Amino acid sequence: MVRTLRPSNARDGDERDWRLAHARRTETKWRRDDETVRCFRFDDGYVSTVDYADRDVTWQLTPGQVPLASALATATVYLQHATTPQMDPDGRPFVAVGDAGPRQVFEEIADEPVDYVYLDTLRTLEEFPSFIDVNDDVRRVYERMSPTRFNTLG
Repeated sequence: MVRTLRPSNARDGDERDWRLAHARRTETKWRRDDETVRCFRFDDGYVSTVDYADRDVTWQLTPGQVPLASALATATVYLQHATTPQMDPDGRPFVAVGDAGPRQVFEEIADEPVDYVYLDTLRTLEEFPSFIDVNDDVRRVYERMSPTRFNTLG
């Protein structure tokens, strides 16, 4: 099954649309052109990465193992807004959010007022910030990958 994820500013017929390539219990992949975003289980947590096949480079979007909701939020911010999180001095991932949505800020004082939203404390989809579109595909991926779904002790 292939689904298309569109950034909020995408136009119909945009060749750069993301496709949900597969959603499995331990890994989900989205693809467009030569890019692949992965969210996958790793040890006791989840990791999100983006792979640029044309450059033979993989970047980790999460600072290590994080809760599923945090890893999925990080991947979704990249998919929907083409923004990767930045890290604060303690290694916590955040995005700056201005009037037009998430963005990166590289100056001490941003050129517009921004709020800083941390992504590492998210535990559920309901905690996602409003700039992330929690659409049916995001819900389906979360439900499929959720560790509570496979908890045999509870």
